[in-house]
Amino acid sequence: MKIKKSIECWIFDTYQKKFLLLHCPETLRHRPYWQPVTGGIENGETPFQSCLREIREETGKAFEKDNLVRLFNNYSVSIPEDDMELNKNIFIVKTTGFDVRISTEHTDYKWVSPEQVRSMLLWESNKITFQEVAKYLGLS
Repeated sequence: MKIKKSIECWIFDTYQKKFLLLHCPETLRHRPYWQPVTGGIENGETPFQSCLREIREETGKAFEKDNLVRLFNNYSVSIPEDDMELNKNIFIVKTTGFDVRISTEHTDYKWVSPEQVRSMLLWESNKITFQEVAKYLGLS
């Protein structure tokens, strides 16, 4: 079984009380879906470095390590159809909003309420980690 290390980062606007979600286009493997900032950890990167890089690449916003809260280290998700285990480091960033410049990986973005997030997520692993994020932020 292949093991892939990745990050998932929930960006929360403390003023509007909304989360940033990015829209991923349809592919041969899945329908379009919404998710937080996500991405693989590259060789030589720490999870923190990977998270900061992915946020910058996917939103155009640069944060510092001090802005990150790591909620989980190596949260494991099994993807049997790909014979893969995904080990995710789950982060939270609190901000007061910013102008998002999405990457070519995504087709849209939205700042959405916690209630909307729950109904927009496709992947079960995102739903589970969002419950923990909402609990950590006192939103559930």
